[in-house]
Amino acid sequence: MLSTQVEQLVGECVVRHGAHVIDVVIRGQQHRTMMEVYVDAESGVSTELCAAISREISAALKMRSLLDTMYQLTVSSPGIDRPLCFPWQYRKHVGRDLTVRVTAGDGNEEHTGRLAAVDEQGLVLEEGKAGEQCRIPFETIVRAIVKAPW
Repeated sequence: MLSTQVEQLVGECVVRHGAHVIDVVIRGQQHRTMMEVYVDAESGVSTELCAAISREISAALKMRSLLDTMYQLTVSSPGIDRPLCFPWQYRKHVGRDLTVRVTAGDGNEEHTGRLAAVDEQGLVLEEGKAGEQCRIPFETIVRAIVKAPW
């Protein structure tokens, strides 16, 4: 129940800054709680945005006395290794390489290629050296990760 209240509070704070919560991770034990908040925004995530969100979350937690123990709060962008969660996130990565796992029959299959386009229904990957286009509806995506350019 506490984690639900904390996640709701975090969501309210993040939205006020024009961003979206990607994940909230609360771990640790009493007197050593760590909370990691991953945020993303259509216009990008800056250090200033993370700092402002962190200040607001800290003040709100203190005001509502939700964490009565010492805690460490980290607010950051999700990073390249976190899966894309929302359709709007894909638009930010057009032109980059993705690895996308989709449902197929009784299992999953994986596609890797350059993200060529995104619309309301899904995305288009250009796969292989010939750049064959593969249309992937959002509802079939199990996991999508941006591949590191290095």
